[in-house]
Amino acid sequence: MHRLKVTSLGSARSGLSLVSIGVALWAAGCGNSSSNGASAPPGGRDAGAAAAGPPGDCLSGDITPCSSFTTPTGTKVALGPYGAQMDENVGKGFENAIQMGDMLPANASTCQGFANLFGEDPKLTAKLLQTTQNGVTIDFSLYSVYRPAAWKAGETYPVITWGNGTCAQPEGYGALLRYVASYGFVVVAANSRWVGSGSPQPMLHALDYAAAANADPKSPYYQKLDLTNVGAMGHSQGGQATATAASDPRIKDVIIFNAVDSGVAKPYLTTSGDMDITMFTAASMASAIDASTVPAAYLYYLNPAGVGPLRGHLVLMLSPDRVTGPTLAWWQMTLKSDASSKSWFEGDSCMLCNMSTEFNFGEHGLN
Repeated sequence: MHRLKVTSLGSARSGLSLVSIGVALWAAGCGNSSSNGASAPPGGRDAGAAAAGPPGDCLSGDITPCSSFTTPTGTKVALGPYGAQMDENVGKGFENAIQMGDMLPANASTCQGFANLFGEDPKLTAKLLQTTQNGVTIDFSLYSVYRPAAWKAGETYPVITWGNGTCAQPEGYGALLRYVASYGFVVVAANSRWVGSGSPQPMLHALDYAAAANADPKSPYYQKLDLTNVGAMGHSQGGQATATAASDPRIKDVIIFNAVDSGVAKPYLTTSGDMDITMFTAASMASAIDASTVPAAYLYYLNPAGVGPLRGHLVLMLSPDRVTGPTLAWWQMTLKSDASSKSWFEGDSCMLCNMSTEFNFGEHGLN
C-alpha cells in the first residue's frame, strides 16, 4: 500500500542528469548541521544515548575504534553496540583505474569550483577538500572499509558497497558509514570520486575484493563477511552508480541518495528533498514509487539544514542524524530479516508515516 503525507510540495519536475549533479558534491559537511530527524535505530534507542562500543570519539580521517563520531560541522553521532573502525587504503590487487577527475593536482581546482558553488565557510570547505588526513593520503584506486570495531566470534556480517558523490571521498559520509557498521555491517567504499566511470565499475569491483578477502586466511576480513546478504548504496553520482549496480546478481537491495527514483532492478529506498539538484518533489517521487515493478519506498526531506540553494542535496552530509535511523532500519530489515525494523516502513502507523513534519514518506509493495 502506498501512503503519501504531504506538508510542502512544489511543482513536479523531472530529475537532472547525474553527470551534471557534480555541483553537489564535496560540500560534504559544509554548512551548519542540526539535529532534527529520525536517528533512532531499530528498537527505539535514541541515537544520542550512550553506545556500548569501544570508548572514544572519532573525527574525520581517524582509523581508531570509537563509539561516537563528530562530523566536520560539529554534530556528534553516537554509534551502535559494535562500535566502528575505518580501514583506509585497502584492497591491493583490486585497484580501480584512476579517472581523469581524480588525477591530482589538476583536479583540485575542479572540485574547489564545485564546493564554491555552495558559498559555505571557505575554511571548512578547504578542510573537507583535503586528500590527506592524519598523515594518510587517500589512494583513489583503493577502498575504505567501515566495519565493527571488534569482531564477535562466530558472527558474519552483511556487506554493503558504497558509492561517493562527485568530488566526494568516503569520509565525507563518515558519520553515516560508521553508524551502519556499528550495528554489525561491513561497508566497502571505493575511494574513487568518479564511481560512475571505469570498468569494472568501482562499486562492483569492491564486492570482488570483499569476496577475495573473505576467502584469504591472511586478510582481517577472513570468514567474517556474509556474502549471501549484500546491499549497495550511494549518493548523487554514487546513487546513479548504485542504480546501475543493482542489476548485479550479488546485490539484494539498495538505497539511493539524491539521484534516481525509478528504473531500479532490486527493491530500493530512494531519498530526495526540498532544494535538491534532482528537482524531484514528493508528488513526483510518489508517482515513481507507485509505478515501481519492485518493492520500493521514498523519503523526501523537508527544511534541510544549511544555507546554500542546493542544500537539499546534502542532507546526509550536513545533518546525518536525519539519515542514520532510516538507513540502518532498511538494512536491518532487508539484509538481517529484522522484524522490528519493518515498523519503520510498513503498516498504517509506521514510524516514518507519522513524522510528516520531517519528511514525506511513501512505499509500494513492502507489505
